[in-house]
Amino acid sequence: MGRHALELLQWNRVTNLTTITDPLDVAIKHYVDALAAAPWIGDGLRVLDAGSGGGFPGIPLNIARPDLAVTLVDSVRKKISFLKHAIRSLGLKGIEAVHGRLEDLCLQPEYQRKYDRVVCRAFSSLEDFAQIALPFLSQGGSLLAMKGPQADHDHETVNLRDDGTILLSGTSFSIHIHRYRLPVLNAQRSVVILTPRRGGEVGG
Repeated sequence: MGRHALELLQWNRVTNLTTITDPLDVAIKHYVDALAAAPWIGDGLRVLDAGSGGGFPGIPLNIARPDLAVTLVDSVRKKISFLKHAIRSLGLKGIEAVHGRLEDLCLQPEYQRKYDRVVCRAFSSLEDFAQIALPFLSQGGSLLAMKGPQADHDHETVNLRDDGTILLSGTSFSIHIHRYRLPVLNAQRSVVILTPRRGGEVGG
């Protein structure tokens, strides 16, 4: 992962990939944090990293878990150029970078319902994430929203039902929130795991 970090910081001088540039912060806030999603991703699954940016969490997950098939998606062409360069430079396998808007890609048959996990660190709300990510999700799959200290889910989950479900974008999800702290920095983070319930579409 050190090679990816080096490439990231070099490219960041001319392409806006990350606002985090201190080496310790990069190591913990990007790489350690990215791997927090790993326990919630089973062996050999297909993973979509929605809004990958500099490759997080997709590239660290691919390095640590080469059994995964990872697709990195971003709407900014310069970021995709970096991701493709990083994949080539690091000799990574089972991973690809795709340029496009999630709203457009979800309409293409080759991406619809193809992924066991859709993971993202970019969306501001669970509602927005569920709406845009659900078309990519295969049957039995889950959405993983990686959240910072001031997570929107804190107020969104106020409407949780007694049976541990939440209604997002017209679909009923089982929800599990795993809270953790980053080492050294002691910063709070969380992974919100959303699994569509069978027959969970309202009116469906």
